[in-house]
Amino acid sequence: MRWLPFALLLPLVSVAAEIPVKRVEGEPAADPHSPAWLAQPAVAVPLYPQASVPPATKASRASVKVRAQRGAATLALHLEWADRKPATERGIGAFADAAAVQWPQRPEAELPYIGMGHRGAPVSLWFWRADGTAELLAAEGFGTLTVQPDGGVQARGEWKNGVWRVVLSRAAAPSQESLSVAFAIWNGEGAERDGLKRLSAWQTLRPDGKVSLRSTATSGNVALGKRLMREKGCAVCHNYPGNPARPAIGPDLSYAGGLHAPAYLAESLREPSKVVVPCRGCFAEQDGRRVSFMPPFEGSDTEREDILAFLKSLR
Repeated sequence: MRWLPFALLLPLVSVAAEIPVKRVEGEPAADPHSPAWLAQPAVAVPLYPQASVPPATKASRASVKVRAQRGAATLALHLEWADRKPATERGIGAFADAAAVQWPQRPEAELPYIGMGHRGAPVSLWFWRADGTAELLAAEGFGTLTVQPDGGVQARGEWKNGVWRVVLSRAAAPSQESLSVAFAIWNGEGAERDGLKRLSAWQTLRPDGKVSLRSTATSGNVALGKRLMREKGCAVCHNYPGNPARPAIGPDLSYAGGLHAPAYLAESLREPSKVVVPCRGCFAEQDGRRVSFMPPFEGSDTEREDILAFLKSLR
């Protein structure tokens, strides 16, 4: 199966890091083709191949259109993405299409690592699979995913004319606070499962319905940052566009700017062992925790800003 090119996906109503939540009478419609959903403007969220840890998908970028509604007792999300052919069966060598919505379990704390959270920052996931499965999952880093009993996630998906539309919902207490959320899509025809997926950066649900495009301006110099990646030794361990060595020691940075918040990228330079993804040969276990072989960044503030500018440009 071949996915539609990134530029030829469904029309993008808006591209933002914030998603408005519409208040509805009663509860949101369970039918993903309901006019109550399709008449609502959607936000186009970029999806990037999971390339940080093996196995990494070689798929191209994609996009998912997202709508959100809150009823009297239910929060629901409507996901829509292009797919030429549905994959609905599972078996030996066969994988179903799937989608997930990821939430921080502790919204008041720091954002978890986008890839299934990290130690001390767990995530919950609403998971739908095209074979009819709907589950609530939890994780606190790669390799820790578990099914939560009686999760209460409701999901319904329908494929029509090259498009999947899926509604996922769960009971939720009324709240006016913004919520962080991220998305993942699996292409079953492409044998995607587990870490073989496309995923988004953290987005923000806005219950008040107001959104504002976030500035991507940076004070650093992208070209100088790319040069410093070589001079400071980053190119020895990390793969990224323009690095001919293509090493596979540290996490792949090809989509670092698209997936990670600037604060996380800055923290990774300042405190590499704060969040350590399970890459091969890039960390050691000490007293039950991972310690990165990457040393804290040593350089001027200007050099740090230049490297951050380069990392933010990788999408």
